Amino acid sequence: MLTNQIPQSTQPLPQTDTIANTVDMHQPQSIIWSAFIPRINKIFLVPSLLLVFGLDLIILISSFSLIGFWLEMLAVFGVFLLLFYFENKILRKKFADTKTPLDPFIYVLVVIRNIVIFLNFIPFIQLLGMTIGMFAGIPYLLIYSLLIWLRYKRS
Repeated sequence: MLTNQIPQSTQPLPQTDTIANTVDMHQPQSIIWSAFIPRINKIFLVPSLLLVFGLDLIILISSFSLIGFWLEMLAVFGVFLLLFYFENKILRKKFADTKTPLDPFIYVLVVIRNIVIFLNFIPFIQLLGMTIGMFAGIPYLLIYSLLIWLRYKRS
């Protein structure tokens, strides 16, 4: 009753923590899609560029008979760039605001895929990367596509 009689300017204001409110509103819910996947893709992009257009190109110039291997590297690098764009530009925008239990599994698949792709750019180890890619490529693609589809349905 007495508070109704106190003028508006002298009533105490409710205490709120404005700093905490502003910080929480702008953070994405899925750190995997907003930070981890883009970061791991960028980490693998730089050395891949250096290998394909640096060391491997020098080896190709010194021995042009290896053109088939270098063209295979370019094809794999093209696939990596498509996946890089798809995950960092399209899926990141779509999935950064939501979080699902599928996200850690997708992250593990992205890391494994990046390692196998990276093996394709290292001279002499390239054959191991090609072998893994041939035998595990289709099952990987099916699992990855299924997880992305399920993730898309949940967001």
